[in-house]
Amino acid sequence: MHALGVLHADLGAAVVDGELAAQLGELVTRKARDMNEQEVANSLNALCKLEAVAAAVSPTGWKRLSEAAESTAREMKPQGVANTLNALSRLEAAAGAVTPTGWAGLTGAAERTASKMTPQDVGNSLNAMSKLEAAAAAITPPGWKRLAEAAERTASEMSPQGVANSLNALCKLEARRCR
Repeated sequence: MHALGVLHADLGAAVVDGELAAQLGELVTRKARDMNEQEVANSLNALCKLEAVAAAVSPTGWKRLSEAAESTAREMKPQGVANTLNALSRLEAAAGAVTPTGWAGLTGAAERTASKMTPQDVGNSLNAMSKLEAAAAAITPPGWKRLAEAAERTASEMSPQGVANSLNALCKLEARRCR
């Protein structure tokens, strides 16, 4: 499904009609419980690109995907954490299905992997959390410290867009904290 999403969104090469979208939405619902951490991240990111499929995912499907993200969070690598959080920040139905325990697991994964994050992982994670109030609220003070240290460590390697996105995210997070 991830490859189909890339073909559709990035290259305009794949057409997803209503019947295929419904089949893929059902497939995601059926397979979510068996997904590993990479499959969860890839599926969520594909759903960001395949709007018709995302619209076809049932509330049960979103719940199962969020449960899969929560149950695989301990195994997630830095890129998987960043990609999962990023996708959740773009999929309102998916983010809405994540429980407080799920957010604690996902943000715990961000805290745990922060020291190994690449510049893009840091920027994507911060940007996602600036859009996901529940995720930002779930991060512990030591977790924020780890993410800040990761941003500091990777800042010199960030692209100009990565620097801008990270600063924008930090401003949004700080503004929310000061409310």
